[in-house]
Amino acid sequence: MKAVTEDFLRSHFRKNPADRFTLAEGQILTPSARGFLADRRIKILRAEEAAEIPPEASGTEKIRVNASGKYVSALDGGSFETKPEFMTHLKGNRLVSKDHDRIVFRGRLDSFQSAVLMVQAGALEKGCNGLVKALGEILEWVREIMKADVLETPLEKESVLGLTPDELRQHSHNPKKVYGVGHITPSADMGTCLLGLNFLRSLVREAETAGVKAFHREFEVLRPDILTALNRMSSALYIMMVRERAGLYGPAE
Repeated sequence: MKAVTEDFLRSHFRKNPADRFTLAEGQILTPSARGFLADRRIKILRAEEAAEIPPEASGTEKIRVNASGKYVSALDGGSFETKPEFMTHLKGNRLVSKDHDRIVFRGRLDSFQSAVLMVQAGALEKGCNGLVKALGEILEWVREIMKADVLETPLEKESVLGLTPDELRQHSHNPKKVYGVGHITPSADMGTCLLGLNFLRSLVREAETAGVKAFHREFEVLRPDILTALNRMSSALYIMMVRERAGLYGPAE
């Protein structure tokens, strides 16, 4: 076979999951076949390159495939007797590689949760009970986002900090009018709570970017509810920065 097609590759990797594909001498990939391999981060080798790789290279994991295996590849339907170490659960027993866009996105959400807890702990030590409560609401929100992604269910939360989505936008764009505080330019002397909130705002932007990569396709967005929520969360954290500067999260008396 001179031209390797996408249909051939789908059938091949369903039976023989791997992270590389060897082209025989004289073979070429059709454009759709090349796209199939690129989407799955499968390395393309020429026959002479494959010959240089020992069949039992040290550290190489052998993947055992079974038509009625316990685990199933979410990409091509291949089944596994045991879960390969480089793969993880997308949903249920459906597996993807650990560098899959959805898994990277979940990792960003997990890192963000960890950072929220650190900032919340600092606010708790300072007796800033209002900030602790607001950060708890942010924490609950991001956990709902994670749950909606993992279970593939709709995200229902509409408001946060007592503000609707439209109010979040209005307050974040007009802090002077609403709180008597102008837009904030971060600086080292603004205090750990305010800098912590600014750090969270930057982390949620990174999570949003990872979400766009995970859910955006050329002509559609798969989870507009999640992407919208992350955008609104960025606004919410900026409003929290403004409220902190305005003294609304002061220490308990």
